[in-house]
Amino acid sequence: MKVGIWDMDTQKTKMETGEYGKFPNIACGKIYGYHKLQGDEIVYPYNGKKVDKLYISTIFSWTKPRIQKIIEAYRGVAKEIVVGGTGWDWKSKLPPEIEAVDSKWTYEMYGINYGIGFTIRGCHVGCAFCVVPRKEGIREYRVARIADLINPKSNHIVLLNNNSFADIGFFEDVEEIKDRKLTVNWNQANDITLLTPKHAEAVASVEYRNFAKTKKMLHFACDQLIKKKRDHVTGEWISYDMLKVVPEKVRMLKEYGIPAHHLTFYMLIGFDTTLEEDMLRFNMLNDLGCNVYAMMFRDLNGKVGVDGKGNKQSVHVRPLRDWINGHAFHNVPFNEFDRYQKALDSEKQLRLF
Repeated sequence: MKVGIWDMDTQKTKMETGEYGKFPNIACGKIYGYHKLQGDEIVYPYNGKKVDKLYISTIFSWTKPRIQKIIEAYRGVAKEIVVGGTGWDWKSKLPPEIEAVDSKWTYEMYGINYGIGFTIRGCHVGCAFCVVPRKEGIREYRVARIADLINPKSNHIVLLNNNSFADIGFFEDVEEIKDRKLTVNWNQANDITLLTPKHAEAVASVEYRNFAKTKKMLHFACDQLIKKKRDHVTGEWISYDMLKVVPEKVRMLKEYGIPAHHLTFYMLIGFDTTLEEDMLRFNMLNDLGCNVYAMMFRDLNGKVGVDGKGNKQSVHVRPLRDWINGHAFHNVPFNEFDRYQKALDSEKQLRLF
């Protein structure tokens, strides 16, 4: 049997080391391992040749239109086409026999030299813009140990846990990371409202790094001015004023030897916040000395350019992302940023018709 695997999202990207690396699709790695164990011939990267079965996987919803075209174009090339992944249908799951395959096959498939995966799944926070609570549940639960994810080629591990601080297994993971002398990249945005002195001490005790392992970095989220979330113990809804919480927690981390410039905050824009609210969050984080990465909201159904209510996003959203992520804020105020001015002009022109 000849099997093709088409990973829509993973591309080689130049790392800070000058080398080219990949951020793999673990589901594709399990599919690869399953068919390897069956003795099947695997075509990856898929090159358009005739196959008996073609798997197409995507994490991001905006690839849907392209996939639909691919399905039509390749019906005569593949006898069977299977499409899955959160970006295609957040309810989609691997068949049990494939889900059970060791995720370490991912390392062979992608030729990567670091460990990657989840030790914890689920997230109790219940953010309206996030698919995780719907897909994985509103309680964190353990799915693996650090030892299960180690790549023999490296002492570096990338953890994809959605909210590591919420689970008591976090401290077990930290101890194992220390015992095995690993470097770790907590790749997803941790919930800073959960940070306690115990968490800060634990994080400070390990060699935390960015994805490329080139510098020290921790990731957190600052998605709204008022963060509404489920309490991870009681399940009750509670609110946090992030303009107060974030500075307090940044100071706490500093007390344990973790400076602000080691912190990168993912900042959601285009969901339900105004320009004024976005600037309040950015200015707070920037004034604290933290790094900021602005993330535009993407509708879970694949619609581009809409907010959390399905309406057109504010004209400021895309230019603000470019101003922050391109570091133009060092040189020009946002209201003078050329891309913002062009967006405003375009908006005015549209209103004339």
